[in-house]
Formats: sequence, C-alpha cells, structure tokens
Amino acid sequence: MASQQLLGAVAAALVLLAASPVPAPAQGQAPDRRHLASASVETLQRIYLECDRVATNTPLDLASAAHCSMVGEELKHRVFDGDFERLLAWWRANRWTGAEAVSDSQTHDHGPDIP
Repeated sequence: MASQQLLGAVAAALVLLAASPVPAPAQGQAPDRRHLASASVETLQRIYLECDRVATNTPLDLASAAHCSMVGEELKHRVFDGDFERLLAWWRANRWTGAEAVSDSQTHDHGPDIP
C-alpha cells in the first residue's frame, strides 16, 4: 500500500513537472543524484524507509517526492545493481507496519517504573 502511495506521489510530481514552464531535461537523462553519492548505504536505506513511512500517512509535496525518488534510485543502483525487484524485496523485508511499530515502541525500556 505504501509503495503504491509513494509511486502515486512520484507520478503526480512527474505530471506537475511536465506541466511546468521550465524545460524538462533531455529524454533519457537521469536526475542529478550527485549530492547522494557521499551518503552511506545505511543512510540511504533509513531515508528510503522514512519516505515510505511518511508517504503512508500523508501526501508528499513535490520536493519530497522528488527527493524520495532520487534516494530510491541511488539505493537501487548502488546496493541492488539496478534491480528494482531486489530493491522491492528488501523494502518488503524491512518496512514497518503499524502493528510492528506499536510492538517495537512497547519493547523499549522506558525506565524502572514503566514496563
């Protein structure tokens, strides 16, 4: 469900970009992700999962959708050799569902008086 919302947000962003008066980059030209090159794999993974969590709960604005998309592309190319199916399998294994988030928050030590 979350990936459908994220994909929907990215699709909406692409529609808005297509309608804008700013010329689009040449066809086939990849977005500039150079600013992500110095990010660690762990950072990219954390950002990607956070994008998913946010997109699950609220619509992403254009800038956020574009950023999340670029992070996903960087992660896909750097970690999964460009294989979207491998990225998707990793995401499925690592995403948080509502039940897991509640369960996880209940397992943290909140001090001696709070179980």
